[in-house]
Amino acid sequence: MKIISFTIVKDEEDIIESFVRYNITIVDKMVIYDNCSNDNTLIILKKLKNEGLDLDIIEDKNQYFDEVKMKDYLLRYTFNNFNPDFAIPLDADEFIGTYDNINPRIIIEKLNKKYLYRYKMINYVITKNDDNKELFIPLKMKYHRTDFTDEENTYKCFISNKIYNNNLKLLMGCHNAYYSDNKKILTKSLDNIFIAHYPIRSKKQIMNKVIIGRLNSDSLYSRNQELGFHQYEILDEIIKNNDISNSKLYYFSKYYGIKNKNKNKIGKIIKKTINISFCNNITIKYTDYKKTNILSNTIKTSEIIINKMRNDIDNKNIENIKLQMEYDKLYKSYIKVINSKRWIFISKICNLFH
Repeated sequence: MKIISFTIVKDEEDIIESFVRYNITIVDKMVIYDNCSNDNTLIILKKLKNEGLDLDIIEDKNQYFDEVKMKDYLLRYTFNNFNPDFAIPLDADEFIGTYDNINPRIIIEKLNKKYLYRYKMINYVITKNDDNKELFIPLKMKYHRTDFTDEENTYKCFISNKIYNNNLKLLMGCHNAYYSDNKKILTKSLDNIFIAHYPIRSKKQIMNKVIIGRLNSDSLYSRNQELGFHQYEILDEIIKNNDISNSKLYYFSKYYGIKNKNKNKIGKIIKKTINISFCNNITIKYTDYKKTNILSNTIKTSEIIINKMRNDIDNKNIENIKLQMEYDKLYKSYIKVINSKRWIFISKICNLFH
């Protein structure tokens, strides 16, 4: 059986090596689309590929993208180029886990391919008991939260070659999928594998993620204010204090992605690291997150956005000029016609019958 994951990454240097070293022991190949990372993400990916890990790295040259469209593109790219039995969309902070001490691949290989499969997300949180000297993220972060009431987007999905076709579309975040022609899709939830999700790993990482993420999202003309709602509170804290205190960091980590915090019953914090017994090599060789410069990344991203807006304005002006030229051309032709002797003659004849 062939199992392939696909991922969009941007500025994930603190976790990308952990992500690849762990998940490559479950899937046969990882398709990774780098959206113009400003940090060492792409450098680390290339080193991992040179090490012999089966990575298909796509480098984004456009510096701007629509996440939903890009995920759909990667879904088609993965099936059209590699024809997997299962394609698994993953984010760089997601690790496929199992409740048994076995490789999750063993479970996936036994699945009936006529279904779209959905499996639960377990959110790991930062605590004061984390091993901050550990660079392999699943060993560094040892605690996860249980469900909150009314918690949204708690499942992710993956797709078999039996249900895949060009009408299949992924929802934002790959929490579900649908057919654009409204054809019914058979769906099944799994209770023996899960996604270990590590959205907040350090103060530096979340500050970089939120600042860059909000700059990108807020500059989109088609932006949905509901998307990324959980980042606005963090951004307000950064703007207000130019920092995030440890107490606020633990708070944001615990409630990350939760709406109506005061109305939700607080989930418990449980100590349980994911099983890594099947992993061949989790030694971190290329990660040095201390080098990340948040200010530098912010400036680079701002420059990209400003240049994109300038190009949009220039292209719009060119389009308007072309439309004006076309209008002038048509108007001149119109004037020429109505002033012609033939048109005057035809008009006089028409007037005779009114």
